[in-house]
Amino acid sequence: MTLPANIRINTAAPFPAKVKGVGLIAISKSNGIWTVSINFGAVAKTPVVADPANTYVPAWNALTGVVSMVPMTSVAGQKVIKTITLPGPYAALPADDVLIINQAVAAPFSVTVDWSQRTKALRVVDGKGDAAVNNVTVTPALGQSQLAVVNYVYTIDRNGGSIILTPLPNGTGAY
Repeated sequence: MTLPANIRINTAAPFPAKVKGVGLIAISKSNGIWTVSINFGAVAKTPVVADPANTYVPAWNALTGVVSMVPMTSVAGQKVIKTITLPGPYAALPADDVLIINQAVAAPFSVTVDWSQRTKALRVVDGKGDAAVNNVTVTPALGQSQLAVVNYVYTIDRNGGSIILTPLPNGTGAY
């Protein structure tokens, strides 16, 4: 049986009594207000992804507000490459991957690195091609080691030379 067109029924349909979040989704209720949020604490932290070609991560573009799914292989493949043209010294940032030293003046150049702040390797390159005359040095933070020697300053002294240094897992230096 259908109701006549001029009769209207209002019913209260509350949010279900039992709501549960799964994986990244967290559900909470406070003062009658339901909140759906992301629960990063429920996600296991692993240093290696078993199948990076088929593992995706969400990436948010703050300018457009768009969230995209990006393959892990693309994330790992992105390198922060900086060409340094101003006179040094330059303090390497934790996000730097490759530093190409190509300063406009003919002078020695120094890169300082705090290995306790880094989780990925750093490559320093003589991009100007005059390191035989104007050395490029890589200096660790005080008390840190490079190539197993505390406070060791590595010198690039070949034209076009470079070094790749990988931080020690305990943050005390690089090899």
